[in-house]
Amino acid sequence: MRKTMHPFPGITLWFLMMALALAQRAGAQQSPFGAGLLVGMNAAQIDGDELRGFDKAGLSLGGRFAVRLAPRWEMSMDLLYSQRGSRAPYSKDNATPVNKYSLHYLEVPFMVRIREWAAVTTDETAFYRLEAAAGLSYSRLIHARMTGNPFEGREDLLNANDFGWMMGFGIHLNPENSFHFRYTESINFLFDDREALPVPRKLRGYYLSLHYLYTFRS
Repeated sequence: MRKTMHPFPGITLWFLMMALALAQRAGAQQSPFGAGLLVGMNAAQIDGDELRGFDKAGLSLGGRFAVRLAPRWEMSMDLLYSQRGSRAPYSKDNATPVNKYSLHYLEVPFMVRIREWAAVTTDETAFYRLEAAAGLSYSRLIHARMTGNPFEGREDLLNANDFGWMMGFGIHLNPENSFHFRYTESINFLFDDREALPVPRKLRGYYLSLHYLYTFRS
């Protein structure tokens, strides 16, 4: 059966309350708080699925809250809808079902960022062009569908909670517009109960992400 889980309503409510609070403070000069919108893509795969390559593409959408700790240091939290998993490479052969792991998550990354290469816009707004980032993430599996593999119809065996580490970098075109690339790898297993389902290896996910971030000016 397909596995569908509903994210904690408290997380969504907290997200909306934070967005309202940040919007109310946006008019204050030199505010250490910031918020933005993220739109991007994931390229994912799973270690242990006997497939190779980052062939599972998926959306990654949501928002970001950030607090400036120092002129060059920032801490951020994202709330993302994230499509991950893995799949066999695309083929013109439609005779057999495609081996595919389709995983849909609510993802909450926490990252620390350091910035470099100071610049100034034409209206004399200061910003940094480059950043490096690292952190941890928590993801909650909200929907899963498997085809062409032993987990088809057994999605209930998958671990609904995913903890991961991540690192990446960003390029800022100006204070509002930036692009961010990161690598994320799960710390725990997506599946490890091989007594419940005899498969060759345990499963662990990892993926690449590319985001466009629009930051609201404070």
